[in-house]
Amino acid sequence: MAHHPASRIISRAPTRIDLAGGTLDLWPIHHLLPKKATVNFGITLDAEVTCTFQDHFQLVSHDQVITQTGSFDEIINQPKLPIISILLEAFWSPKNPPLKIETRALSPAGAGLGGSSCLGIALAGALNHLRHQLGHHQLLDQQHLVRLVQDAESRLIKAPTGVQDYWGAVRGHINIIEFPFGSVEVETVSNNLLDELNQWLIVVYSGQSRASAINNWEIFKKLYDGDKDLLAKFVDIGALAFACGDAIKRQSLKEALLFSQKEWELRQTLWPLIETAVTKKIDQAAKKSGALFTRVCGAGGGGVMGVFAPPDRHHAVKREVQEAGGIVLDARIASYGLTVVEG
Repeated sequence: MAHHPASRIISRAPTRIDLAGGTLDLWPIHHLLPKKATVNFGITLDAEVTCTFQDHFQLVSHDQVITQTGSFDEIINQPKLPIISILLEAFWSPKNPPLKIETRALSPAGAGLGGSSCLGIALAGALNHLRHQLGHHQLLDQQHLVRLVQDAESRLIKAPTGVQDYWGAVRGHINIIEFPFGSVEVETVSNNLLDELNQWLIVVYSGQSRASAINNWEIFKKLYDGDKDLLAKFVDIGALAFACGDAIKRQSLKEALLFSQKEWELRQTLWPLIETAVTKKIDQAAKKSGALFTRVCGAGGGGVMGVFAPPDRHHAVKREVQEAGGIVLDARIASYGLTVVEG
């Protein structure tokens, strides 16, 4: 029997910053490595999706200033907002009532924060909730929701995708993602460490967007073409990321940050364009004014940087990175994950 559906659903999900082990979350790279983990935390640069029942289908991207209107078939085949079309086709049917779907993102485009994956989770969360209200489906659990959005995004970008962006969006907080045979296991930490890490964190946008997933795919191909030097580096990255996750579990932030710093120093040797002239300038300014280290988020090549500095150096670090061309963003660690509310 159908439930009485809410007329409006608002769904939001945080983006993420990776502390260690990016790219290792790309199946089956992690199964090449003896030790591995991916460690990240959600941040409050959310993606937000509003779904409203109305008499026709309409997609509105407030960030891209794009509006698409039409029948169900027209909307799922429109090319301008493809991830929305793919997920609408996966969750919805022409027999269900038409929807107006509005999207907003606080993250800059090409930031390296997993913004498109986060938007996918927010939209999937809303559609999952709505079709359950209509009485058509059981609610998908987190594992199934992540897998569905990952599959949809792989279809869109025509390349494999890792899992960490989706788990940062679903869970927020700090996540240690591990990869035993046969599953993905996520331990989410929501203790005093969040406050401590917040006091160290400065989020800086370099002003340059970057091409998502391209260098990860190049690395993937090299690994499976048998590049032994690259594999040796990944074995070391895996061990450092595992140690970073272990330090988080033991609530030793300074150890975790040192392992993150070492992992980043090794990661910089993977791809010549992982840093740009601008991110290097910001890095130098941050360290000169007292930061422990910085790291470019995601696959690198521009975008947002996580800057880690003792609390008493924040004012000086922010001033120097702004003078070096960085834009300090108003972002904190997200103490929430995917949130779906009626109204």
